[in-house]
Amino acid sequence: MIGRIYYGLLTLCCVLPLAAYASEANDGKQPTANLAQQWLEQIKLPVVKSVQLGEEAAAWQQQKAQSLSQQQQDLGELYWTEYQVQKQQRYLASLQAEVAQLQQDIATITALKQELEPQLEIWYATLERQVSADLPFDYDERKRRLAFLRSAMDSNELPLAERFRRMLDVITIEVAYGYSQQVAQEIIVIDELPVQVNLLRLGRLSWFYMTPDEQQLGWFDSQSRQWRALPVNEQGDLRLAMAITSNKQVAQIVNLPLGAQQ
Repeated sequence: MIGRIYYGLLTLCCVLPLAAYASEANDGKQPTANLAQQWLEQIKLPVVKSVQLGEEAAAWQQQKAQSLSQQQQDLGELYWTEYQVQKQQRYLASLQAEVAQLQQDIATITALKQELEPQLEIWYATLERQVSADLPFDYDERKRRLAFLRSAMDSNELPLAERFRRMLDVITIEVAYGYSQQVAQEIIVIDELPVQVNLLRLGRLSWFYMTPDEQQLGWFDSQSRQWRALPVNEQGDLRLAMAITSNKQVAQIVNLPLGAQQ
């Protein structure tokens, strides 16, 4: 549309001067040389104006395109900023959730600490009573273990978690005694006389002795805390059980005088 307007203006500007000068030439009022020069000047003027208008139009189009490009760039930056804001908001929400969970965990740990510390004392007292009332196997070692645990529990430098771990270690060892079998040689007191014997421990259930010549067999009486001899008719397969536990015989079912302890 703008090109057509420029073309019409250019034609109009060229035709009108030419018509005027043609009329004057017909009248014979001016010389031919002056008339040609005037025609050239009149033709040059609208051409210059049209070129100027074209340049202004092109500059306006370029300015418009730059303005649209800047608007698009600004809009893209706005969208990117909004995306980053939403991303940071989600990240902040996740951090707030983690902080809330940590605060809840801290509150739970604090409550557990208040309950665990006295509970450790209860467990220790239970262990101490159990070791004292149990069969006196590995007695010195178990007493040393309890003393070490007592010193750890009384230490202010050890955190509660470490004291709890050490308590679990002692409990685990004591529990394992109930599932183990052991044969050992020791000197025990029988009828107020020291005698070297082979001892067979079956967990915490029974504790037997047998002299090296296999002639004397007996059991530990937990109530009287003394060793007592077993009559021949109650000895069962105690010799075979000793051999199996010592890996001298293959494993098999044996009869043992567990009822003799009642």
